[in-house]
Amino acid sequence: MGYRIQHSRVEGALSVVVTGMSTPAAAGCIARDIASLAAQEAVSSVLVDLRWLEDKAGMRSFLHLPWLRLAVLDVGENDANRPFTDHDTLRYFASVNSAMRWLRADPRSPRGDRKAPTPAGGGLRAPLAILGG
Repeated sequence: MGYRIQHSRVEGALSVVVTGMSTPAAAGCIARDIASLAAQEAVSSVLVDLRWLEDKAGMRSFLHLPWLRLAVLDVGENDANRPFTDHDTLRYFASVNSAMRWLRADPRSPRGDRKAPTPAGGGLRAPLAILGG
């Protein structure tokens, strides 16, 4: 089985859900496809949901996309496979809300993600486009 990328625009960022199976070879393709989608949508912030990806082999390829600000959603059981440090342009999150707060934050601001609070109950409710691999 390959992988599938579903994407949509949410609050000025690109939201991407990756499903299926990753291999070391496919990981580079996934990263390239996400970079291509970000260029098509003219965004520099991307929320990447890897919670539905079965094998995360080679997903450190995201480290090679320094021109994008990437918030990666993953489940806690994959903590051992994460890079041991977060970068200015790459962070791992367990919740959508904290990931979106980080993406909306001004990276040059000393206060980080301390922006105005968002209304309660506002989830990601946008139609997803589908891209296959």
